[in-house]
Order: sequence, then C-alpha cells, then structure tokens
Amino acid sequence: MTLFRFLPQGWMQMLGAAAVLGLAGCAAAPVHDATYVLQPRQSLELARGVTLTYDSFSDSRCPANVRCIWAGRLAFRFILQDRDGSEEFTLGPDQPVATPAALHGAHVALDLGSVPAARAGSARTADLMPVTLTITAPTTPHSPSRP
Repeated sequence: MTLFRFLPQGWMQMLGAAAVLGLAGCAAAPVHDATYVLQPRQSLELARGVTLTYDSFSDSRCPANVRCIWAGRLAFRFILQDRDGSEEFTLGPDQPVATPAALHGAHVALDLGSVPAARAGSARTADLMPVTLTITAPTTPHSPSRP
C-alpha cells in the first residue's frame, strides 16, 4: 500500500508540479551582463553553481621590431565549471567570442582593446597578462507583436 493511494483526486498533479518546481530551483541561476578584469588563475562566480577561471595564456606572437617567418598567436584559456562538470575554451584576437554550453546561450567576449601589444623581446610572465571579458546574457526571444 502506498500513501499516494489515500490522497484526494488532483493531489498527485499538485505534488508532481511541486517536485518540478523544486528541481527547477536546483538549476544554475541565469548569467547577467557584466565586465570583468581577471588575472591568470583567478576565478569568479558568474551565477550560482557556475564558476569561470582564467586558467592561462599562450603568447607566441612575433616580438615587436623583429622579423618573423610566422606571426604567432595569442590565446587565453578558460575553464567553466558547473554542476555537470567542466568545459574549456580559448579566446584570442582571432576568436574573441565564445558561447560555452554551460552558459545556456550567454556569450563571453574578449575586450580586444585591452589586449597588450606583442612583447618587446623577452617572454611575458603569466602574472603580466590580465584579460578583460564581457559577459552578455542570452537574449530572450520576443514574441511578434500583433497589429
């Protein structure tokens, strides 16, 4: 015998709806529009249960005032962690925007104006490459207006 057999008609639907609402409360809170300046290995919480970490960078760009066969590349590596696991992505001047799945449609954009010029000669250390990111929340589709 179960307890549910003795509940009045309609209570099962109400219990089911309450369970769905309770589980929805466990989902990550939505991400909001914001701009952040991060140092390597710095983390921040974008929403409840969603953490973004600026893991590292790779700068193989040709130093200023030097002739190079290959121009090189600048890439910033990020790790996005949520309840379902982690997701890695990179941003750089050649790919300044990402839409990680864990952000459910929100965009992460690199502020290209804050990217430093290629080094003058000696290699850059990890502590000298901050990054500015702009997070843009997903836009909700607007229903067409009726005449």
